[in-house]
Amino acid sequence: MVFKSLLGSLEALLKMFSAARQQRDVPPPNDILGDWMEAQWAPSRADAFNRHYVALQPIFNRRGKIFGYETLARSGWNNRFDGDSDAATRTMVENWTRHRLDRVTERLPVFLNCTREALVDGILTQLPRTTVLELLETIVPDDEILSACRKMKALGFKIALDDFQFSEKMRDFIDLADYIKVDFRISDKEERRELLRRLRNRRAILIAEKIETIEEFESAIEEGFQLFQGYYLGYPTVYSKRKFPPRF
Repeated sequence: MVFKSLLGSLEALLKMFSAARQQRDVPPPNDILGDWMEAQWAPSRADAFNRHYVALQPIFNRRGKIFGYETLARSGWNNRFDGDSDAATRTMVENWTRHRLDRVTERLPVFLNCTREALVDGILTQLPRTTVLELLETIVPDDEILSACRKMKALGFKIALDDFQFSEKMRDFIDLADYIKVDFRISDKEERRELLRRLRNRRAILIAEKIETIEEFESAIEEGFQLFQGYYLGYPTVYSKRKFPPRF
C-alpha cells in the first residue's frame, strides 16, 4: 500500500511537470523602444545586429511550478554565446541594469553565472536583490573571493554553487551557499548519495541540474532534491530586444 501511494504521488507530480512544460511564456507587450520578445525565428541580417539576446531556462520546484530561471547570455537567436565567461556575465549585467530584463522574469529568482573577475570588481552590486549569484566551478575559494561573497550576501544577494563536487577546499563555499547545484551528467547515483550525506545538515537548497530523461527526474525526486532543471523539464528560451528604436 505504501508503494502504491508513493507511485501515485510520483505520477501526479509528473503530470504537473508535463503541464508546466507545455505552458508558453507570455512575453511582455512590445513598445517603440523594443521590449524583450521571444525570439521565435531568425531576424534579418540587418536587424540581428540591432538586437540584444538572452536565454532563460526554468527551474522547477517539487510541485511542478516554476521557482525561477537560469539566465544565459546569447550572441544571437541560435541559442549560443560567442565569448568567454566573463564577457557573458558582464553582458547579462548590462541587460539587467539598462534593458529591464526583470519584465521577462516577473521578479522570480534568477540565477546568473558569475566569474571571479565580476565578483571582485563589484559590478554585480548593480543587479536586483532577487539575483542568485551562481559561482562557476572554476572559482577558487580564496580570501579575496570569500570576502566578495560575504559582501554580496550582506547586501541581500544569495549564492549558488554550480556543478558542485565535494572537496575539503569547498567547505568555506558550502558555509556561504544558499543553493547547491548537482550536475547529473557528471555524477552517478552512488556519488550523489555520498554528496547528499555530506550536505545533510547544511541549510543550502539542493538543485538537480541537467536532468535530461524521465529516469533522471525520478531519481532526483527519490534522492531528495528540492529543485530541478534540465532539458527534460524545459529548454532555454531565447528572448531579444532592439538596441535602438525603429526608424519611421
